[in-house]
Amino acid sequence: MLKLCLNSRDEMYILDLEKVAYMAANGNYTRIVYIEGMQVMATMGISKMEEMIKKVIPADRKSPFVRLGRSLMINQNYLSHINILKQRITLSDNQTHSHMLEVPKALLKAYKDLIINNFSNQ
Repeated sequence: MLKLCLNSRDEMYILDLEKVAYMAANGNYTRIVYIEGMQVMATMGISKMEEMIKKVIPADRKSPFVRLGRSLMINQNYLSHINILKQRITLSDNQTHSHMLEVPKALLKAYKDLIINNFSNQ
């Protein structure tokens, strides 16, 4: 189980990274959204979050998080659908929870190509 401790002067959050669906930049803050829908606002930018996550992931394990542009990081374990024409990506637990996000067409196309290349190289 991957956990990340976010500690500030006034509060502390313990994040279960395996249940985080995505993180979205909001100025100098990061909105962290769990697959079940719960949301947390972290008092740091998304780049700092990305650095902290890299430190928590063991060296022998690939990070499930991928950065899509300047303001979005998704957990690939929940990726279920990409629609380039509608500029949407769907993250789902394949049960009852899903999140549909709008992502620029160029980012989606590049990400889709990356996924296809990874599957064909296996």
